[in-house]
Amino acid sequence: MAFAGVSLIADGRLCASTESVFDSGADSRYHLLVVEGYSRTNETTLKGVFIMSRPFIVGGCRWKVEYHPNGLGDDDSQRDEQEFISVFLVEDEYLKNVVKAHVAFTFIDQPELRVPNLIRQTQPCCFLDVFSITDYQPKRFVEKEVFERSSHLKNDSFVLRCDVVILERKDDDDEDYYEEEEDEKARPFIKLPPSDLPSHFSDLLLSKEGADIKFEVGGKKLSAHRCVLAARSTVFKAQLYGAMNEGAAAPSVVKIDGIEASVFESLLTFIYTDGMPVFEDAMPIRFMNSDKGEKHATWLLQLLEAAERYDLQKLKLICEEKLANLICKHMVAGIIVVAERRRCRWLKEACLEFIKTHTSLHTVFTAGGLEQIIRTCNPYVLKEFISKFATQKVAAVGAGVEGMNDTGAGGKAEAGDKHDAGSKRRKMDAA
Repeated sequence: MAFAGVSLIADGRLCASTESVFDSGADSRYHLLVVEGYSRTNETTLKGVFIMSRPFIVGGCRWKVEYHPNGLGDDDSQRDEQEFISVFLVEDEYLKNVVKAHVAFTFIDQPELRVPNLIRQTQPCCFLDVFSITDYQPKRFVEKEVFERSSHLKNDSFVLRCDVVILERKDDDDEDYYEEEEDEKARPFIKLPPSDLPSHFSDLLLSKEGADIKFEVGGKKLSAHRCVLAARSTVFKAQLYGAMNEGAAAPSVVKIDGIEASVFESLLTFIYTDGMPVFEDAMPIRFMNSDKGEKHATWLLQLLEAAERYDLQKLKLICEEKLANLICKHMVAGIIVVAERRRCRWLKEACLEFIKTHTSLHTVFTAGGLEQIIRTCNPYVLKEFISKFATQKVAAVGAGVEGMNDTGAGGKAEAGDKHDAGSKRRKMDAA
C-alpha cells in the first residue's frame, strides 16, 4: 500500500506540514498520524474538540483525519463517549459524486491488522459533498484508560495509521450512487514557503523600533516590546502589566539582578524568534573539555535557570538536551546541582547514568564535586545518589547522610556532638 504522508501533533497542536508526498493516483494508500505529548494534548483539548491532520490524497480525492483526544460531545449526556479516543476519516473538499471507501485505523505496532483482505472485509463508508456516514468508522476507537496502560503509548507518544481503500466507482452495484459526471480530481497541494515570522521578530528586536521597555542588566541597557514579552511569558506579563491593572504607572525601565547581560540577551532572542540563541564561543562536542567548552556549559546552565525564572519551558528543555551532550567529569557536578534545583529530572538522570558508567569518578566527587552536592542538595538526593552509585570512597559519606536523616532535614545535631562529621551534617541540614 502506497504512503500518503505523515502529520505530527505535538502538545495539542498540528505542527507545520512538511512537503507533501507525490500523488501517485493510487486507490489504496495510508497516512500516519504521530501524536507527541499525549498527556498535554488531553489537558489542552476541550471535550468534543478535535484536531485535524494535514490533507493527503487517495484515489484522486483529498482527505484528512479527525483526532478526538477526549471523545465526542461536550455535555454530561455524552460522558460515556468522552471516555474513548475517537478517529475519523473526513473529506477535505467538496465531492460531487458519492465515494465509497474501506477505512481502517490501527496503531503502528499492530501490523497483523493491516492485511489487505481484512481491510476490504470492513463495511465501506460513504462520502458525499462534505459529509460522511460515520456508522462504520471508530467513534469509540479505544478506551482511554485501557490505552494509557497499553504498550501502544511509549514516552507519552503514539503513532496511528489510517489505511484507505477507494472502491471501484463504476461497479454495477453502485449505479444509484453516482451521477453521470466526469471524474473529479483532487486540488493540488500548494507548497508553502518556510515561515519568515522568526526573522521578522528578530529584526524587530535588533532595530528597537517601537520598543517601549528597557532592562538594565549588568550595567547594560536592552530595549524590548512589552506586548511581545507578555505574550510569551506569564512572568513578564505579571511584571510588566500587573502594576497597570492596579492603576499604577507602567515601568519604563526594569532592573534585572542575578542574570548576566549576555544570558538575558539570549533569553530575549528566544522570546522573539522561538529559536535557540547561538553561544558566541560555541565549540564542537569533541572540545567540550576545553575552557571554551566549560564556558559553553556554564552559559547553558545560566540560560536554563533564566528560562525557569521566566517560565519558558521550551527553552528550558532545549538547554537540558544541549547540556546532556556536554556532560563530562569536569562539568557533571555543576550540571547535576542545577538539574536538581530546577527540577530537571531527565537531565539529572543523564548525569547519574554518566557517573554510573565512569567508575573512576569517585575521586572527582570525593575531592570536590561531592562537596558541592552536599552543600546544595537535600538529604533525599544525597541518599539517592549514594545508594545508586556507591563506591568504597563515596560510601563513606553514607553514614553522614543517614545520621543527618536521623536528626531530620533542617534539624539540629545533639549539643555534645562537636566532631567534624557533626559539623558537616549541620552544613547539610542548612542546605
